[in-house]
Amino acid sequence: MKKKHIIIILILMAAIIAVLAWLNRPENQPVSGQLSITVSGKTVDYTMEDIKAMPKVEFEKEIVSSSQENQKGMFTGVTLNDLLTAANPDWQKQGTMVVCQAEDGYVSSFDMDEVATDDNIIVAYMIDGKSLGTKEDGGKGPFRIVVRDDEFGTRSTYWLSQIEVQ
Repeated sequence: MKKKHIIIILILMAAIIAVLAWLNRPENQPVSGQLSITVSGKTVDYTMEDIKAMPKVEFEKEIVSSSQENQKGMFTGVTLNDLLTAANPDWQKQGTMVVCQAEDGYVSSFDMDEVATDDNIIVAYMIDGKSLGTKEDGGKGPFRIVVRDDEFGTRSTYWLSQIEVQ
């Protein structure tokens, strides 16, 4: 009789753990190769093709890192300003900062004036004419924030998956 009670208790505990795990699952998991832009609670998803169809910007930059090898090259992408404007033309009136999040949870932020400065911040998708790669293949893409005016790369978020105006 005692063994039956123990087995029933173990089954109930396993069921409770399974339900709690399901209830605590992360929402809005990023889709690889897609970039989500959220302004005023409304999210627009962009594919690589969508972003490549926008006016491109190129500039030479060395991203200086204290934890990894520096990355230097000709970055190609779309300005963060243009991307946010495509998602919501009034994005500058919807918050005080822009928050960029990577697939691994890393977050960087920018004030509105920085983002509005022409060609200062781009969402890059190529370096030296080649794809940035993906997290799965050891690359830094498919999307990466590159800040022309930053000396160090702390805000050059790679594996970029989400951007939100807050």
